[in-house]
Amino acid sequence: MTNGTPNAPRQRWQILFSRAEPALRMRQAVLVEELERAFREAGLPLSYSGAAKPRPRIKLAANLPVGIELRGEVVEAYFDELVPIDRIQAAGEHFPEGVELRDAKEVWHGFPSAASQLRAAEYEVQVSGDDGLTSDSLRGAVVRLLNAKELQGKRRRGESERRSDAGERDLRPLIEDVEVVDVDEKQHTATLRTVLQLDPSGAGRPEDVVNALDLPLRVRRAVRTRLLFVDTPPIAR
Repeated sequence: MTNGTPNAPRQRWQILFSRAEPALRMRQAVLVEELERAFREAGLPLSYSGAAKPRPRIKLAANLPVGIELRGEVVEAYFDELVPIDRIQAAGEHFPEGVELRDAKEVWHGFPSAASQLRAAEYEVQVSGDDGLTSDSLRGAVVRLLNAKELQGKRRRGESERRSDAGERDLRPLIEDVEVVDVDEKQHTATLRTVLQLDPSGAGRPEDVVNALDLPLRVRRAVRTRLLFVDTPPIAR
């Protein structure tokens, strides 16, 4: 099952999964280890690299932010033998608590990897404010943000602002769209939908959007609802 040979794997699966409590704080490397364990416990012939220290051929489409609920993430897994879908689905029973297999599709080897086609992510963001949070004030702030030509703020890659690539950047190119979904003026809360860039050149964050609205708002909850691609992989169609 773990032969470590450099031979090309026979089969490639794309898996759609979600992540919620109690797995919200699970880091990416740990999740990959957990998926490897799940496939192994399900008796699946997971393919491994031919390196001196073989690595499982498991590739996430996007980096996973810590602490945010994820509803439509994509992971690709390669196998040395042909595996029917019912065995892939059965492996989902071994996923860690809080990680759920939602769908799976076999993919032709020649199709571009999901990671190479990733361009953005959609978020649902719940915010709270004070008496000044009204439908008119929030919608006006969104219009001003989308009309802004430049938006100065701190951009980071990864999870640490101490990295050398952190600093003041123009965040406006990272924000594709912002929409007001609903506003509860009595409770001083609102829900936003936003589409943020997510590719090797940079990634937007929900808090970037909320801070840019220039209103006394704080993020109560953010959910990454789905990934968006240049050429949508079969599992996300």
